[in-house]
Amino acid sequence: MTKIGPYQILEALQSGPRPLYKVKAADGRVLALKSIAVEGLSAEMRERFTREAEICRALDHPNLVRVYDAGEADGVLYQVMDLLVGTDLSAALSSGRQFTWPEKLSIMEQVCDGLQFAHERNMVHRDIKPANIFLEDSGRVRLLDFGMARVAASELTRAGSTLGTLNYMSPEQIRGTRCTAAADVFSAGIVFYQLASGRHPFSSRERSLAQVVSAIVFEVPPKLSEICPDAPEGLEFLLNKAMEKAPEARFPSAGELRQAITLCRITLDLASAPPAPPAGAQPWSAPAGQSAEPVSPEKTRMMERVATPKEDQKTVAFRREDFLSRVGPKATSGVKPPDRPTPGTTGVKPPSGVAPPGSGAAAPRYRYCPSCTFANPLAAVVCGGCGLPLLSNPAPDKAAAGRPWSLYLAISIAVLLALALVVVLLVKR
Repeated sequence: MTKIGPYQILEALQSGPRPLYKVKAADGRVLALKSIAVEGLSAEMRERFTREAEICRALDHPNLVRVYDAGEADGVLYQVMDLLVGTDLSAALSSGRQFTWPEKLSIMEQVCDGLQFAHERNMVHRDIKPANIFLEDSGRVRLLDFGMARVAASELTRAGSTLGTLNYMSPEQIRGTRCTAAADVFSAGIVFYQLASGRHPFSSRERSLAQVVSAIVFEVPPKLSEICPDAPEGLEFLLNKAMEKAPEARFPSAGELRQAITLCRITLDLASAPPAPPAGAQPWSAPAGQSAEPVSPEKTRMMERVATPKEDQKTVAFRREDFLSRVGPKATSGVKPPDRPTPGTTGVKPPSGVAPPGSGAAAPRYRYCPSCTFANPLAAVVCGGCGLPLLSNPAPDKAAAGRPWSLYLAISIAVLLALALVVVLLVKR
């Protein structure tokens, strides 16, 4: 077969009951053509194939596959659509392809965008699985195969019938009850969990199909944080919410699931961003005339030696006696050392011609050194005995010390008694 209807076959892309071809249209466009043989086709399958073409013609969205033409020719039904270059998610996961977290979140967001566009038009996909998610080489994600889609006004699906892929069905699909957009949210949650962790949340090689179905209906998925400790903050929570058993407990639409994934992307960006400098901090730049090259180890050691104080610049503590023994000869050159005080004396010998303090009422006052108790004139700033600076420590005022404080106290008491007597007399009148 070299031609189907007006389309020339260039290459067979996929074989099987629904072969896929690379074709060329009359206007020169290169497109993809999906076909199914009419012979032996049931009326229901014919209706589904035709309806899928009608649905996809109305779904013009970047994350969905646009169908341009459909019909019957040369014994087959066909749909002509965009030609996609890439691979589906199922093949990518099976080949061991590794995705970064930004890539995983981008795939999730784009699937949700395509689903939300369909949900807003009262369409439920009902067959969300990795094989129906196509990853283009350009980075765009497309949602495939709306053959199982349910339109609100359609009576094609009978009550109690089950359609879809069992491993990715929602609990209500397994029971055969009516499906809403929440069913697609559940299936998308399974796919996203598998994309994030590399494993199906309910299925495994050790489980039979019956056990998988039971797990979908009754079991909770394993904790994503234990499988992927580096998962973005909040991803485990939103996937668990998407896979809630009750439809009303899930995200009501793919749009709300998409918003939650966007918040995870924000937390991922914040976690990977470098810490911001303090407010008002200016970026460092080398001083004028200097290069910003890294400092060599030799230069670092030299800077440490310069920054370290020399021995004569360090603070050293001395005992007072040791200090006086070091500086005394220089500071007291030409000054006779004071005599040491003896018990029962005033402690020092005043300068010649000066009477010692306390020898008479007219005796002059002195400034005594607190270090060596040498008697210095009142105007002296430096001790004449040890050469140390004199503190402001005038001698106590002995005249004030000898005042009759007991007399002042007696007078005060008498005045108070007199005032009390006057008050008593005034009250009696």
